Amino acid sequence: MSAIFYKVIFKGTNQEETPQYSLTFKRIFSQKPIHIPSHYFSTLRNLSEKSGRITNFQNIQEVIKIGEAVEPYSFNYYIIIIFKTLSDEKMEGFLIGNAKKLGDLLIGVWPFNQATNYSSEITLEKLDELAKEKDLDKIGLIYS
Repeated sequence: MSAIFYKVIFKGTNQEETPQYSLTFKRIFSQKPIHIPSHYFSTLRNLSEKSGRITNFQNIQEVIKIGEAVEPYSFNYYIIIIFKTLSDEKMEGFLIGNAKKLGDLLIGVWPFNQATNYSSEITLEKLDELAKEKDLDKIGLIYS
């Protein structure tokens, strides 16, 4: 199975020479789609109003798939969750795509050079930690 990546292009400001920034996420291959319940996003949005550790904004310009495999779903929009663990100061991120009739699905992880053996249980455990702000800092919720 060849690797597939998603290059996420962010909007920059007009005052910059290079107005675009990007992150590359590695696609997660799993037998069944990993569904992300929508209550995690509403919880993080509510926490962003109360906590200085969570930033919530709209900045995704485009998502480009790199690789040869056929995409099983068509995505309406994307959401990125980026966070830093306090214990090891490691940055991590999830790329979530919204597929019609299926809802929000975990489709990629960042950094792209990490292991991609994610399951629904591991993902939901991490999202629970995010929602509780447990051992995490600098959480970013980025929408397209």
